[in-house]
Amino acid sequence: MKFLKFLFGVVVVVALLAVIGKIFFFDLAKTNSYSMIPNLVAGDLFVVKTVGIMGLGDIAVCEDPDDPSSLVVLRIIGVPGMEVSFWKNHVKIDGDVVQHAVVDPMIYVDNTSGEHMEYVVRIAEEYYGGVLYQVALMDRGKGKKAAGVVVPEGHFFLVADNRNMGRDSRNFGFVPIEGCMGEAVFLLWPGEDSGDLVWTRRFLSWLH
Repeated sequence: MKFLKFLFGVVVVVALLAVIGKIFFFDLAKTNSYSMIPNLVAGDLFVVKTVGIMGLGDIAVCEDPDDPSSLVVLRIIGVPGMEVSFWKNHVKIDGDVVQHAVVDPMIYVDNTSGEHMEYVVRIAEEYYGGVLYQVALMDRGKGKKAAGVVVPEGHFFLVADNRNMGRDSRNFGFVPIEGCMGEAVFLLWPGEDSGDLVWTRRFLSWLH
């Protein structure tokens, strides 16, 4: 009974936030993919800041180039004029490797196919664009390789934090900046437990 009251309270708060957000320049959005593991899980409801200029290292919420009725939630790795490439799990910007430090491994569970697929990933801390965040790297692979491309005017190059498994600009190309609604900044309501990504540890947390 207490949990039902708590759940009802959360629903009311979310509804109020959705209304207030239109006035104070934020919105609510939900992701349906595991491309941003370990920072976002499918079903996560989060706050999107809809004002200000987004830049390198930020998590952008944009129209999906393959399906404008859907959204992609991915990290900004390249802005106009930058050359972006990939080599052995590392991002290269204008030929320079973005360094990261590998920390402990983690398990996450992908339920998008309904098959409850369990994956073991290494977690790496990456510092880029003045932002410190974590990325997931598959133990079984050396990463997706991608030749250098230069980001054109008016576009972003977006990359999944789930580096070897996520769908991003390496699949669908550059993303028009004008099609981006804002920056994901705060996880309001986690979608589910996913292996080591426990619901209670993620509830009401800032996104990096």
